Amino acid sequence: MGKILISTTYLMLILSCVESCFLLRTLYVIVPEIIPPGYQVAKVETIGCDAKSAQLTVKDPSFTIKSNGAVIALRSVSVGERGRIFSVSARDKSGLERKMEVHLVRSTILKRHERGQGSLNRSKRPACRFPTSVVENYEGNYPILLEKLVSDPSASHDMYFTIEGEGVDTYATGVFSLDRDTGDLFLLKAVDREEFPEYNFELRAFDKHTNVELGYFPLTVIVDDVNDNAPEFVGPLQFTVPEHCSAGTVVGVVSATDRDQDGTDHVKIKYTLVSGSDMFTIHPETGVITTTTNTLDREIKDNHVVTVKIQDMNGAPNGLFATSTATIALSDINDNPPTFMKSSYNVTVQENESEKLLLRIPIQDKDLINTSNWMSKFVITKGNENGNFRIVTDPLTNEGLLYISKPLDYEKTNGLQLLIIAQNVALLNGSSATWQSIPVNVNVEKVDAGSVSFGLLGIMTTLCPVVLLLILCESPTVIKF
Repeated sequence: MGKILISTTYLMLILSCVESCFLLRTLYVIVPEIIPPGYQVAKVETIGCDAKSAQLTVKDPSFTIKSNGAVIALRSVSVGERGRIFSVSARDKSGLERKMEVHLVRSTILKRHERGQGSLNRSKRPACRFPTSVVENYEGNYPILLEKLVSDPSASHDMYFTIEGEGVDTYATGVFSLDRDTGDLFLLKAVDREEFPEYNFELRAFDKHTNVELGYFPLTVIVDDVNDNAPEFVGPLQFTVPEHCSAGTVVGVVSATDRDQDGTDHVKIKYTLVSGSDMFTIHPETGVITTTTNTLDREIKDNHVVTVKIQDMNGAPNGLFATSTATIALSDINDNPPTFMKSSYNVTVQENESEKLLLRIPIQDKDLINTSNWMSKFVITKGNENGNFRIVTDPLTNEGLLYISKPLDYEKTNGLQLLIIAQNVALLNGSSATWQSIPVNVNVEKVDAGSVSFGLLGIMTTLCPVVLLLILCESPTVIKF
């Protein structure tokens, strides 16, 4: 007439990398509806605590906890349908305190009927899953007893158990096994939280004599995270910022991710600059890069390479990290006016000449080639009041091309001075410099009238001998030009 009680007692996995005085966050225990005085509810195991100085306390006056971690009921305790929750604390000489929430869940497998009252009944399926946990990447001797599902060894003599689900007979298989006779759950190999954060399966209990199913309940094994993944950079680390921008200008954002568990320090990333901090800074939490100076000059250095470090555990010394280089390109502004290569020019033009190239004026410009900041534009600001000259830009060489557009008359002027300004297509920006100008002295040569007549006569002789004879033999007034 014994009662069948199913409870969970969690055996911790002892890892060398866990924190001092470690406790699981939660512990679920399946208990009877009425817990009698002296009943051992659970056994709390600690990891890394100093055994001599460790102090265990329970925050519920209905229970006490012994030095070996056994939680004992001091009086009769009734567990309602919603269960009962209390906390257990562990503190050792290090001063660190760890807390665990203990959830008491009423058993969902029905009791045996009294002898002579007929066959066993099936229980209803519970509305919640009862979780336990394992720590990922544990490298120990397998198999490891994970849970002892039956607290009353005498009860298991009349029962056998089956289990099915993830980690058992569905992907990933071969992770867990169950002792058919005792109900002990074993972990068979290390698990990876990033691959499988939890395993869900169902435990069923059967009568050994009749094979009648006594009941079943879902069980979840949660994989506790360890910091086994270094953060990773996301996206290209290539940014652009204008030269001579003000200090505090946003350059770009470094993005990173971490495969460890969200909401933990394992994914809390701190950003730092290993190099480049003389001109740039990075926000430790957001990864936003900004400038710290207004002296960035593309004409001196057009690209800056900085080294960025990302480290989890919020940058703690034991945090995992990664580094990479980010390239910051400086975009061009028109902060350099074109400059002349000479201080002045002298040219000579014969009177009556027109549409003739007189001068090529080269210039230099430090701004980005083939952009509006580099392309030149020339203006004659003095000496061209009558429109005798014009100047254009050679698109291939960026030189100024000075032409005579209208003939000059030596009798009216035998020389003049032009003033030419070199500008850019774009306006000057971010510079106190101004457009430069250069004088061009134009000398006008007189053309002799006789030379002109002789030349004209030679042309006529070549073209028409008859006209030549008429010129020689007749009066000059015969032929009029």
